[in-house]
Amino acid sequence: MSSHSQIQTYADAQAFLFSRFDLERTMNTSSPDTFKLDRMKQLAELLDNPQRKIRTVHIAGTKGKGSVSSMVSQILTNAGYTTGLFTSPHLEYLGQRFCLNGIPCSQEDMIKIIRQIVPAVEKMDLRDAEQSDVDLRPTFFEITTALAFLYFYQANANIAVVEVGLGGRLDSTNICEPIVTAITNIGLDHTDILGDTLELIACEKAGIIKTGVPVVNGCTLDGPQQEIERIATELQAPLIGLTENIIIEDAGSKTMHPQIKRVLINGHQIWENLEVGIYGQHQLANAAVCLGIIHELRNLEYLIEDIAVQTGIADVRCAGRLELINTQPQILLDVAHNPNSAEALAQFLTQHFPDTKLHLVLSCSQDKPYGEIINLLAPLFHSITFTKYTNNPRAVEPQVLYQSAVTTCNNLASRTQIAEDPNEGLNQALENAAADDLIVITGSFYLIAELRTRVLALSD
Repeated sequence: MSSHSQIQTYADAQAFLFSRFDLERTMNTSSPDTFKLDRMKQLAELLDNPQRKIRTVHIAGTKGKGSVSSMVSQILTNAGYTTGLFTSPHLEYLGQRFCLNGIPCSQEDMIKIIRQIVPAVEKMDLRDAEQSDVDLRPTFFEITTALAFLYFYQANANIAVVEVGLGGRLDSTNICEPIVTAITNIGLDHTDILGDTLELIACEKAGIIKTGVPVVNGCTLDGPQQEIERIATELQAPLIGLTENIIIEDAGSKTMHPQIKRVLINGHQIWENLEVGIYGQHQLANAAVCLGIIHELRNLEYLIEDIAVQTGIADVRCAGRLELINTQPQILLDVAHNPNSAEALAQFLTQHFPDTKLHLVLSCSQDKPYGEIINLLAPLFHSITFTKYTNNPRAVEPQVLYQSAVTTCNNLASRTQIAEDPNEGLNQALENAAADDLIVITGSFYLIAELRTRVLALSD
């Protein structure tokens, strides 16, 4: 009996996926074949190249690509298009990676698609056994990428919005044939893989740019911005950017939802009076990238009415991104996991909770500059609990976070404690906080994934 016939339940499907090499769980980049597209291309070929059968918007970047992807997807959905959205990682369950019109993939659909993929994976595994000099065994992310394209194609999606997993040039998603590409803000992240300068990282992310395909450049930093422009010019890819072509005028509102007075593209007013559904002023830059993409899609004769833009960008939500839960005390969930996003979180707290007593629950991954993240956040908090997420082996030990903090931040030891697991960490924060205080849970997708369901239950 072939193994695909053994995929009968959702548990079977999960077991199959999680049995594959998963960079998200190990960050082991020692294999020279970890970052090559050949294996992904072979897998797609065995599946009859579903990525070629669906129009795609491809989005890369260090910070903001998930928000931009969600904004674009919501606007296209509101415009009446059947829209696929592929993002990573997921929070509570795998289906959240593959959304159709904002609805996560069902367990039944996932079982069906994985059963179709298994024979191709088995063929690849056999090829690997015959060619010991190269690793041909498809990885977790490669299989989920194939799953996304197959799912969207078989669901008759009109268009798919695809977020790059890591980097761009060699990311598994880069087998797609996009009609528009975009690159959001660039920062130092995954430097062991992508390079240790902003320019090198920008070059890797600009690997998604395709000859003649419009690209929206959301990077405004000298150096990486020019690298993206250079690559776009070499590939004759029409380019619009935030520094010259897309201007967003802030309405100056004090609300948590960013308010846009008007949007100008190439000097012409296109939209006015927009509200962004995701909290934080930094979302204005992400909205600019999103609206640049929408502008390019309109140029490609996609019918996207102004009302779809207005309602779509207002309706968009991103679980775990400055997600404020109405409990007592209130709890803010944020997946900030690098210095750029930690700085945005600090600015949000300073602007909107200047007189509120704040309590931090923090866990970080080993490959992140956690000392820098702590330095950015710690001064704002009345109490700090360092903990360790448990469903992924990449977590930094709480004691290591504590030592990093007390050696770099003054007077921190007296307001800092350690919890061995996230639930204990949340319990400690709840004990420290009064009803009108704010608890902030941040530092990693994986920490938010472990606590979000419990936090939501507290609001019921």
